[in-house]
Amino acid sequence: MAEFKSDRFLINTTRKGLKEFLSQPSNLKLILPEDRIENWKEEGNSCSFKIKGLAEIRLKLEDSDEGEVIYASASDKPFPFKLVVRLGEDQEGGSEINAFFDADVNSFMGAMIKTPLTNFLNALGDAIKKRFAKA
Repeated sequence: MAEFKSDRFLINTTRKGLKEFLSQPSNLKLILPEDRIENWKEEGNSCSFKIKGLAEIRLKLEDSDEGEVIYASASDKPFPFKLVVRLGEDQEGGSEINAFFDADVNSFMGAMIKTPLTNFLNALGDAIKKRFAKA
């Protein structure tokens, strides 16, 4: 497994509120890059979508607790993976997150996808931060 990691993001909501938001597959549509996603479908605790020009992704909520929210790929295409968002608390009543992408790929493929996946994870963290920004 290769692991890719985002930067740390401070989020203006409680850890509990963030966990509840991220534990709903329908909310993923709100934080994924709208211009890159098509064919969105959701059912129960899973969702699927196509990344324009790339692969169809199927996610299923695997686990959700006070410390992390985990989505696992529900298909081996393009490869098995887990998307993990670790949740912490900051000193001022908000939250902090780090996103991780654990992919079952060889080292060559890992090197090829490192930059795009790291950029994706940082864009995801930034979208979550904007979603909960003070009005």
